[in-house]
Amino acid sequence: MPEGPHIDMDRSNQPLLRRCDNPWKPNAQHGQSEVYRRMLGILNRVTQQSLGVFLEQARELPLSDPTHLPHILSLLLEKSQDEPMFAPIYARLCRDLSVSAGIQRDLTTACEAHFMENYQQLLHYNDIFEGPISSQLVDEEILARKRFVGHLKFMSELYKVGVMSSNQIAVMAETLLQHGDDRSLEGLCRLLSFAGLGLSQSHEGLVNQSCTYLENRLGDGSLNLRLRFLTQDTLDLRANGWRPRGGDRIHLPPSRNVRG
Repeated sequence: MPEGPHIDMDRSNQPLLRRCDNPWKPNAQHGQSEVYRRMLGILNRVTQQSLGVFLEQARELPLSDPTHLPHILSLLLEKSQDEPMFAPIYARLCRDLSVSAGIQRDLTTACEAHFMENYQQLLHYNDIFEGPISSQLVDEEILARKRFVGHLKFMSELYKVGVMSSNQIAVMAETLLQHGDDRSLEGLCRLLSFAGLGLSQSHEGLVNQSCTYLENRLGDGSLNLRLRFLTQDTLDLRANGWRPRGGDRIHLPPSRNVRG
């Protein structure tokens, strides 16, 4: 019979454990931070109905402490972009924490930096897609677009609750308008659909310029079917006073499962 694999034994006749060259270690930045874990637990559980309860818990955390603040901001951005359906709840939480913890400037600065980082990543796909394209690359690009849209949603909700200013949202719209690629057009459509009502009141010229650009792109026949529908929906939304079809109905986020 063939012999089994050889097992090294120590002096006490016990098997020696093999160790890899690069063993896993906890994230030294925030993996063991009690503040980070508690904030993550709050974001995992907060709902429309329990917002007040979890807000009180969040206020007890030293969020403005320079040791914890960068990681807390990173957590907020990651959660909001990956769970855009809860962006209104996260925005209300951030509004109250901005007042109590004094982190509004840090939060908006982080949002602007995150916007540019994600946007530059999307623009990079314009060059990558000129070469060979794999299914993995397509999946990565789709995920990057979804996260970018999620971040646009979060910033728009922060604008609606007064954390971000209309000028900050307008700068992002201008940035998207400067590029003629399809990914920028999609971002512009999403941003207008999220914050078009407020921008039309504070930056009417910018909104007019943006919609004229969308009309031109729609008319030149260069858009694929998905972007044609998205562009037309955005223009229809503006024509309807930025009210979605069906009137002013309020759509609350769905109930969420409590996670540890």
